[in-house]
Amino acid sequence: MTVITASYAQKALIEAGYPVKELHTIEEGSNHFVFIVVLHDTSRLICKFAKVRKTEQNIGSANRDTLFGGLLSLEREAYLFSMIRDKAEVPTPKVYGIHRSEYGTFIVLEYMTGISQKEYMKQSGYSKQAFLNSMEYLGRDFAKIQQVTFPSFGNIMENSIIDPSGLTNFSDRFRFVIQMRLDRCIQKHMFSEKEISIVSRFFKEKLDQFRPHFEASISIPVLNFTDMHAENFYVDHFGKPSGYFDLESAQAAPAALEFYGFRFFLFNFYDEECFKAAEGAFFRGYQAAGGLYTPTTEEDGKAIDFLAGCRLLELAQSYWGYKDGVRDLWGEKMKNLLFAYIETEKIDYMSIGEIWRERDHQPPYPLTE
Repeated sequence: MTVITASYAQKALIEAGYPVKELHTIEEGSNHFVFIVVLHDTSRLICKFAKVRKTEQNIGSANRDTLFGGLLSLEREAYLFSMIRDKAEVPTPKVYGIHRSEYGTFIVLEYMTGISQKEYMKQSGYSKQAFLNSMEYLGRDFAKIQQVTFPSFGNIMENSIIDPSGLTNFSDRFRFVIQMRLDRCIQKHMFSEKEISIVSRFFKEKLDQFRPHFEASISIPVLNFTDMHAENFYVDHFGKPSGYFDLESAQAAPAALEFYGFRFFLFNFYDEECFKAAEGAFFRGYQAAGGLYTPTTEEDGKAIDFLAGCRLLELAQSYWGYKDGVRDLWGEKMKNLLFAYIETEKIDYMSIGEIWRERDHQPPYPLTE
């Protein structure tokens, strides 16, 4: 894999006609080399080159989404930014150009204002109310986002083509996704033969169990961003989202696919009391803005937890054997949480939050009201 350095990116941008004054690397991108570009008039842009995730090198196919197996391209990403901004009326970056260079294809985007939700919480002094306000604003946006619907389940490609086509039961759609994840577990020698038998059987039985619930007439295929963690969107100084920019894996899926992610990555920022308050704040905003898919039944809750269990499988595989001084044990921890879910059919969202805390270092409780 070619590493795109700042000097390579600057050369490519200048050759494409951008009057670059300086350029800074953003280290957070897992599927892209990302740069902040400062032009001579002091305006700013974002430049992105595609790359392979460190945790997925030599696993699977190149240019494939590691979450859902869809074909990734900067053209697809550009379409999603535009479609989502127009149809959902939420802030996404404008696309200024897609260019070819000797270092590969790159995209130039609007520089979104604001700070990451993670940084917002830090600047708030780890306030409880700031956190809840942010979650309520998020709920309002996702009420609008989930009003965008599709005829079937799958990857949202250019021109809103759904790939694969014609799948009107989400169990059929996710059967492929789970098998892809299991195949990678086998490649990484993550499970014993007994364990792979247990895990495979469990997910097969669950997909069969949820088949009536996952019919498109019941679980409507709606727009899902799918990877909503605290560094994948910006907020303003009130905590209101000001930019969504990590949309390359967008799916036509039940609302539950998004809802599990909020529990998995956001609501568990603090302790269990705040988890419940955050989920309540989110759905207050969601319902106030006309959200249609608030989970109300036991089956709704089980479907959300099932999809969280599917993500535990993916993350256990993704981090298995990965060593960077921070996430060295994450694969093992995710595997343990997966087997706890298989045994109890309950997701321990608080323990998942503790894993993120190892990296993000936020306190376990709010420091201020």
